[in-house]
Amino acid sequence: MDNNQFNSNNNSNGSYNASQAGSYNANSQQNNAYQYDQQNNAYQYDQQNAYSNNGGNIPPQGNMPFYKTTKGIIAIALSLVLILGLVYWGFNNLIGYTRIDLAKNVSLKLSGESGTATLSSSNVRNNVDYDKSNEKLKTFVNSIRYSVSKNMAIKNGDKVKVTVVYSESLAKECKVKVTNAEKEITISGLGEKFEDGSKVSSEVASKMKTDADSKMQQMISGINGAVWEATPTYHSMYLAKTTEGNDIVIAVYDLKLLYKQTNRSVNYFVYTYCASGVNTNYEKNSILWNGYTSVSIIGNNLYGYGNFLQTTDRRLISDASLIESCITTNRLFTGKTITKINA
Repeated sequence: MDNNQFNSNNNSNGSYNASQAGSYNANSQQNNAYQYDQQNNAYQYDQQNAYSNNGGNIPPQGNMPFYKTTKGIIAIALSLVLILGLVYWGFNNLIGYTRIDLAKNVSLKLSGESGTATLSSSNVRNNVDYDKSNEKLKTFVNSIRYSVSKNMAIKNGDKVKVTVVYSESLAKECKVKVTNAEKEITISGLGEKFEDGSKVSSEVASKMKTDADSKMQQMISGINGAVWEATPTYHSMYLAKTTEGNDIVIAVYDLKLLYKQTNRSVNYFVYTYCASGVNTNYEKNSILWNGYTSVSIIGNNLYGYGNFLQTTDRRLISDASLIESCITTNRLFTGKTITKINA
């Protein structure tokens, strides 16, 4: 009995051990399964919970590609609209159209004096760059006109805006895309008045004297003949300056008059003058000089006609000291400031 009991105890011990081992193993497996779920299946567990929150059918947007989200679809749609708009604009404004800069070569051709010059569309010069073999382009370019922002009292340094005026409907018809139609031009090159005779440059004064010499030779050609022989000698030149209107330059000559019948000669002062273009651009322009002369003897007195310098009581002068006073009182130069030009 003791042995059986011992065995029973042994069996009991075996049962206990088996029970303990089974219980232990079960607990160990349960712990291992729990740890595995926590460590490895947490993401899956979360997904399952998330799926259940969305009815178990649609994954949440936070885990979807952007282009499948509502915001992504809207952004793509807007991008497509923008692209289509750009394509449409390009088709209507670029494809088949010729781009022309109408104002690129605009310039102004002016004459006159700074401060009194005038300007109009007729002063605009423009050589538009385009395919001149294209008749439609030629039609369009030939139709353009011009306007200027200032047209009176133009002076050096003024900024003038030139606008090319064109027909938008004709541009569309001729498939022209105008890229620029305005240009601002700073005025320069207009003749400047001289402050006084001493400010006339030697180059300009020399040209003035040459022109005056030519005119004087023309004047005396009407005197020379069988009765008279006239010989002019340059004496001096003066600037008659005015605050309004054109300044005048006056060239004075000592004119020797030989009366051939008696072989006697006398000297009197005669002049020629220029009443336009007397400014810093004198050398660039064709200048007109004025004057005429003729002489005759009535009784025992010689009379000079035309551009002889005379006193207020109409006496011809041969005294050089009277030249300036006679110029000042001359009806052509009254009210002007007279200064000498060195030439």
